[in-house]
Amino acid sequence: MNKLLLFVTLALMCFGIVVIYSASAPVASSRNLPAEYYLKAHLHKVLAAAVVLGLFYRIDYAFWKVTSRFIFIFGAVLTLAAIVSGGEVKGASRWIWGIQPSEIMKFGFVTWICAKLSNAGDEIKSVKCTIIQPAVPLAISAVLLICQPNFSMLIMFCVLLLVLLLIAGANYKYVGLSVLVSMPLGLIAMLLKPHSRSRILAHFSADGSMTASQWQGHHALEALGNGGLFGTGIGMGEQKLGYLPEAHKDVVYSVIGEEFGFVGTFAVLLAFAILFSQGFNIARRSTTRFGRYMAVALTTSLFLNFAIHVCVCVGLVPTTGQPLPFLSFGGTNLIFSAAFIGILLNISRSTTGTSIREPYMSSPVLFETGGFTNFGARRRFT
Repeated sequence: MNKLLLFVTLALMCFGIVVIYSASAPVASSRNLPAEYYLKAHLHKVLAAAVVLGLFYRIDYAFWKVTSRFIFIFGAVLTLAAIVSGGEVKGASRWIWGIQPSEIMKFGFVTWICAKLSNAGDEIKSVKCTIIQPAVPLAISAVLLICQPNFSMLIMFCVLLLVLLLIAGANYKYVGLSVLVSMPLGLIAMLLKPHSRSRILAHFSADGSMTASQWQGHHALEALGNGGLFGTGIGMGEQKLGYLPEAHKDVVYSVIGEEFGFVGTFAVLLAFAILFSQGFNIARRSTTRFGRYMAVALTTSLFLNFAIHVCVCVGLVPTTGQPLPFLSFGGTNLIFSAAFIGILLNISRSTTGTSIREPYMSSPVLFETGGFTNFGARRRFT
């Protein structure tokens, strides 16, 4: 098992407890709740995430190849139920029964794509494998996510698919044409939705006014600037005192920057860099194509959550609701992030995935290393 990956994950989860208590105490007090209210709720979620991590570590990752389609369908049905129920939060219908079902759909989406690509063999460059098969789950996901709307999640789906197609050796011409067609359509869809259009226009506005869509991004930058080199100290940040409405969720990185300074944010960036590097190392060492694709997809998914959250806090992209893995308050993302780590740890074991049979693949692909011929497991291919 990759012990460094496990250690970094647990360290981030423990640090997240400290940050969430500091960031959420003013919010709880403003709502006439005990200062420890959100801390206690988060501790329950951390415990559940730890259990999920251990459980997913014990499940042979070959199981996800068999159940991928059912997981995706289950997540899509729940996402549709969240839309139909009409329970809007900040103009979007993303929640049902206290969970965000699009996370389930995302997990099912990547496992389904990984299963299809690993079974493609030498047909990987065909139109069927490059466009037709991935288009079905992507189209279903796109319709549901646009209806919510949740364009940041839709962008993650598209990037994950693009990464998987590239590392699997799909036809670059077909992939490029698909990107050129889909990007304008995606931009048009975002501009047609008032929820996303207001945030995009506010982000690029230069008239000096402070709209509701600009408020959080502006104060997130102020929090980072206030921190300086060493920060104001734990619990001493000012921007969380009513200026950052989602300080413990959507902009927790800014709270870290204000209270722990550049040193704190650099330590967080370093921890995530180690986490991502270990995830890709696990991918390189996997003895099956499915394990390799899964490791890349799960690591990339965590990276996208991280990158979007940090870019929002530093003002590079419009405000969105993507949490920072292991550090933001929220159960669904925390539990699924822990599940992803559990699967990565399982893939890192040499005794797992032995039941997977995959077609022989004669053409080289990305992530191929000199020590592996056809992902180091020619004997497993039929």
